[in-house]
Amino acid sequence: MIAKGASMPVLELDNVDKVFPGVKALNAVSLSIEKGEIRGLIGPNGSGKSTMIATIMGRYKADGGSIRFEGHDLARLRIWDRVKKGLSSTNQTATYVSDLTIRRHLSLGIMINGFPKSDLDRVAGIVDLVDSLDELPTALSAMGAKKLEIGKALSTRPSFLMLDECFAGLSFEEGEEMVQIIKTVVADHDVTVLIVDHNLGLVEKVAQITTVIDRGTIIAEGPFQEIVGNPVVVEAYMG
Repeated sequence: MIAKGASMPVLELDNVDKVFPGVKALNAVSLSIEKGEIRGLIGPNGSGKSTMIATIMGRYKADGGSIRFEGHDLARLRIWDRVKKGLSSTNQTATYVSDLTIRRHLSLGIMINGFPKSDLDRVAGIVDLVDSLDELPTALSAMGAKKLEIGKALSTRPSFLMLDECFAGLSFEEGEEMVQIIKTVVADHDVTVLIVDHNLGLVEKVAQITTVIDRGTIIAEGPFQEIVGNPVVVEAYMG
């Protein structure tokens, strides 16, 4: 029962399991994220970070526990139904159709949902692709491709956005620009964000709370400076 005056989490995982042959990728994972929060999710390679995103989105079916979004159990919902409720995510590696323009890529989510055409300019503005709309995605830099991934995710008007490795492969300057894009999405567009990344320095700059997962189990959670000094976290990273 939620106490009077307390806020209800926008996303809540309760003892979620995900099992692959020979591997328990998620082991009784419980996680609670508040509306308007920027949450970091870090951990060594193979720790279960991307599996968690895929399970929340419905690409994988949870083998135990429950996932609730804005108070609704997601167990019976397909991926597109979850998108309609406000969930969206990016891919680690940019995915696009090479002969479709950036305009077409950003328009798909807008058209499918029946949103006004003006959404295209809004989304393109957020990710700074207004001047590239009639180019092909193959012309984009690594940073541009990541912006396109975020733009595609934003085209469905999500209230909760999950970013998988959004800082990977970026220069220092590009990483700083990405931090500002994320902050703008949250502050100006009423979106809650979960960031999965290996770039701890940039996660520290943008995340209010950071969760650490290792071998499918959450081992620490709190402000970044607290968790990086946690001996359990140090052991997980250093082995």
